[in-house]
Amino acid sequence: MLSRRCAYRSQVSRGAHGVCTMFSSDGMTCPPDADGTAACGHRRRCSGLIGCALLASEAAAHVARLCRSNPRLLSMLVQEKCGDDANSSRFAHDFKTLADVLVQRVVSKRIGRQFPELEGNVYGEENDTIQNNKGQDVTIQVGETVEETLQCLTKALGDDLDSAKSLAEAAHKEFESKDLNVDCYPPEEENLDLEKIGIWIDPIDSTNEYINGNVDTINEYGFHSSGLHCVTVNIGLFDKYSGKPIAGVINQPFFEFDAVNGWNGRCYWAYCDGQKSLNSLPEFISCNQELVVTSNSETDAAKAALRRSGYTVATASGAGYKMLCVALGIVKCYALTKDSTYAWDTCAAHAMLASQGGKACQCNTADGPLTYRPKTAGGGRAHCNAAGVIASRDPQTVDRVHALLSPLHLHCSSSS
Repeated sequence: MLSRRCAYRSQVSRGAHGVCTMFSSDGMTCPPDADGTAACGHRRRCSGLIGCALLASEAAAHVARLCRSNPRLLSMLVQEKCGDDANSSRFAHDFKTLADVLVQRVVSKRIGRQFPELEGNVYGEENDTIQNNKGQDVTIQVGETVEETLQCLTKALGDDLDSAKSLAEAAHKEFESKDLNVDCYPPEEENLDLEKIGIWIDPIDSTNEYINGNVDTINEYGFHSSGLHCVTVNIGLFDKYSGKPIAGVINQPFFEFDAVNGWNGRCYWAYCDGQKSLNSLPEFISCNQELVVTSNSETDAAKAALRRSGYTVATASGAGYKMLCVALGIVKCYALTKDSTYAWDTCAAHAMLASQGGKACQCNTADGPLTYRPKTAGGGRAHCNAAGVIASRDPQTVDRVHALLSPLHLHCSSSS
């Protein structure tokens, strides 16, 4: 049996000015290094599985930014999903891009390279095949070398050697912990039994916003309703036997724009094993405003039920982004009555909420928390959150919103 186990020797909390402070097992505070890096006798280097996922997410974000900066790349390989690849109820038309597929392969490759025990247990939203402009099906692979990846991408891009070379180099670009825009690094030692772990990847959540490329301003509530800021790379770890989320990484590739350097990203991570919880998120923020975020296509009946009970209702794009806003304390709750989110949308953010003492449950039934399982045949619908979602850092809020919405028993279909 192949497995790795080791125990955490520290806990993480946020100190002043957004710097994370490490608390060792004896309760003594370990101050950060001069560069803000949390230290406990040595520098944190993201060498564990969660750290690996963080670095993989930044590599993925780099590829996503490159594709978005090249209109030709984006327009060449934006394709409508069909068959088992399509989330048929989610959009009138569901699209994937070369970036979706390549990002997924980049994350899978990097995790599998460092943790070969997980081979076959890293699952993604997309299948690995895309059609080039000659009508040929090409299976996207990230090889062991830039040259191997270049050969594959050249075929995918219809012999556009320059674009293929740029993407191949981006897919193999290495990142270090110092390259991450994250408040603190995860511990190097983890209490993770790799034999039990499955991983769900959403390579580019909110693909429509990614394709459109619009930049929306922050709304009156402190978050973005649409646009590139809503795009996320989600990596969620779960227990294959219990179905519980274990850890999550979310990367916002388009967090802020710099006139000189272009787009920069932002990363978050969390871990929870039922005994210890660690994360890079803010401490609990009690929202003065009872704000619920939902889908643009949520029903009028659901919105009205929330408003009658004193909640303010706002909408935003991207299920991962909406749940991240909950984890960050920007909104009180995310609620969706529809069957339009999937395991890859919610697993990472669910782990973040669990690390904060929060929860995510089904909306239209009394079946309890969302659970996750390995990928099965039958397409995306097999992993649909069919009874909707309610998620909050505050379990009592989840219970109150569930009591309001579950009687509606809405089973409509639309975007998340």
